[in-house]
Amino acid sequence: MIVFWRLFLAYYIADFALYGKRFYCYGECHPWKLALARGILFWAAAMVLCRLYLTMPWSLCGITDVPGWVALLPMTAFYIFSDGWFKISGTRKFHNTLSFVLHDTFNFLVLLLCVPFHALYETGSFFAEKWVIFCVGLMLVTKVLGTFIFCVEKDLYGRDYPTADERWIMMMVRAIFFLTGLLPGWRWLFLTCGCWACVVYARKIRLMDVSGFAFYFGFGVTCLISWAVHWRVYLNW
Repeated sequence: MIVFWRLFLAYYIADFALYGKRFYCYGECHPWKLALARGILFWAAAMVLCRLYLTMPWSLCGITDVPGWVALLPMTAFYIFSDGWFKISGTRKFHNTLSFVLHDTFNFLVLLLCVPFHALYETGSFFAEKWVIFCVGLMLVTKVLGTFIFCVEKDLYGRDYPTADERWIMMMVRAIFFLTGLLPGWRWLFLTCGCWACVVYARKIRLMDVSGFAFYFGFGVTCLISWAVHWRVYLNW
């Protein structure tokens, strides 16, 4: 599973690097070109993050064992295909939220079926190093959670793509909540309560003009992810 979490991080690095309204609009017109660019970024990030495990035999969906660098090739091809296909058919056959969930689920299943479980046996650890889990958590609460909220709201009432101010301010605030939850001892609880009071007041005076779902769901899930990473860091799962 050590390699899985590194591939998980590489997967969202590829999405995050090409993130924003310009890429969103470009993907609407040229889905396969954007999918190819993301696929290349995924391959490059995976090669760097998994460089210590590339010569280890990886399972190719249970069919045969191949070196890691070879397994990354069909994984990247599937990433490109799924990204392009879901971009084309997502708004036609599925709602945006369902398309988002299915796209990520299928890709994670492929990653899971191809990772070398030898690394788990050799290290005895289900999770990767703490810095990898930290980066995964930060990516989830910033980019992934923001995209999921946008998909839900687009399905509910057809909202437009978030403005740069709304997108980056909400990402920054969720990142602050995530980081305060990683403080040692019990100080994280007091700071989290203080931050919550501040954002509630900011929303009350319309400094943060976001929907109730984006506000409560976003910060609730952020706190859960932050606590999970906190336990991993300090309890050494």
